[in-house]
Amino acid sequence: MSDAAGLSALEVDVYKTARRPYTFLYVPRDLQPDQWPDSLAALFRDPEKVLSLTLTAEQPLAAQSATVVMESIRSRGYFMQLPPDSQVGRR
Repeated sequence: MSDAAGLSALEVDVYKTARRPYTFLYVPRDLQPDQWPDSLAALFRDPEKVLSLTLTAEQPLAAQSATVVMESIRSRGYFMQLPPDSQVGRR
């Protein structure tokens, strides 16, 4: 199945980094930071895992629908949640 609507659940890990405040990276649970593409690893240096969860299409998330997150992970291999404009650069 190629879309999130066809997925019943997706196991993910969520990472943050001090280098990019208010930015979170969702990746498949089995994808460790040393396996990330170089371009992604460069953006998200010194990652800290903050959460592991099972996403479902019905699950509420704070900043984005779970379906959008799941579709991005299926198509790109990850989902990066960027900070709202008012939070950029703040600590």
